[in-house]
Amino acid sequence: MPFRLLRVSLPILALTLSVVGCGYIPRQVAGLPPDRSWDALPLRKWLAEDRAEPVALAFCAPPECGPGLAVSVIRLTGRDADITDALLKDPERLARALRSPAGRDRPVRTRITVARLEDAPYPGFVIDLAPADGGKPPAYGAALGRRSGTDLGVVLVIGEAPDAVRETAKSVAARELGP
Repeated sequence: MPFRLLRVSLPILALTLSVVGCGYIPRQVAGLPPDRSWDALPLRKWLAEDRAEPVALAFCAPPECGPGLAVSVIRLTGRDADITDALLKDPERLARALRSPAGRDRPVRTRITVARLEDAPYPGFVIDLAPADGGKPPAYGAALGRRSGTDLGVVLVIGEAPDAVRETAKSVAARELGP
């Protein structure tokens, strides 16, 4: 009798553990090279604090790949999707907000450059951020988004080289956001 109970319970226990564990298994970001240089991080909904749903996150650090890159795919809904969609279409609004000293004791002295990604299939932009004094190298970013009903899928890429950031964003967006 105990063997029969174990034989029936074991598959149920295995299935339950595999379903519960899915939240801890990282999802690879589509459109990235399939080699071991990219590490995916496990995501759970609590990371988003009810503002966005993280879909996937991966990074590649030197020396495995140069320059270093981080790639994120998120899904936004409601008002957050509307605001983000507007910023993707008019990135200068983001630059103005970042330059604004509102709510700060002193303004941030940062050189901020934004430009639309004209050759991308979805609304998006590239951004460069650097200290105004040139004391540190700039950070480069790119964002692309695509609407699907009320949802907005967004690909974000941050890295050390503008060309790598731009091309990675386009490659991932093509695979993650669809045609």
